[in-house]
Amino acid sequence: MKHLNYILIFLLLVSCSTTKKLTQRNSKPTRFVFTKQLVVTKNGIQNFYKKVDSLLPTKNLNPSIPKAQYDSISNSPEFKKIIRENIKKSLLESPIEQVVIEIINDTIWRHTNRKEKMIGDYFMIQRKNGILNYYNKSKSVNYKKYDLFSQKHEYEISENRKDRKEIKGYDCFKLTIIKLNKESDLGNTTYEMYVTNQINLPVHTVINLTKLVPNTFPMEIKISEEKLSGMAEFYKLIKIE
Repeated sequence: MKHLNYILIFLLLVSCSTTKKLTQRNSKPTRFVFTKQLVVTKNGIQNFYKKVDSLLPTKNLNPSIPKAQYDSISNSPEFKKIIRENIKKSLLESPIEQVVIEIINDTIWRHTNRKEKMIGDYFMIQRKNGILNYYNKSKSVNYKKYDLFSQKHEYEISENRKDRKEIKGYDCFKLTIIKLNKESDLGNTTYEMYVTNQINLPVHTVINLTKLVPNTFPMEIKISEEKLSGMAEFYKLIKIE
């Protein structure tokens, strides 16, 4: 009987501990941290080379050099080799950054860190509208505004609620958004996301994309361009508070 009492006490402690863990998840989180990195394959680098080759300047940007000489330099194998080496180095050594989302009252603030230091400025969105506000590092000067709803882009949207995964304790399903852009050299832009409907914040809290599907928040985002296969920008939620 004494051993049975010990077992019951142990089970009770385990049960309390488990209950505590389940209730620790904040139903209204106020801070999200994503990693952001460029994912590149060998094929992606080759495709990027081709795109850069097609965009190499043909206009003489240095009047001190005769046009014929400038054209010869910009189209020479040596010049292209230097450009390609610099491209490959910058792509392969692209650092992992952190995108931090903070909710303060009715505003949502975003900034990016690289090696624990903030780069760029702040972006701020009010919950009730799609105006993206640009602020300096002190948050004292609002120097630019951009209406995310002003652009009349066409989109293709598909949901796959059978493709699900759990991210940081939240149930997520696959949502794919394709922004159609016939004028872009890179073609259409595809956003493959795992989203949850357990958090209701703007999709463009994380990226500058108009919210097209109500009551969804992305926990993972993969952004790729139609004519740059083998290369994608990847966001992954690593911390939620």
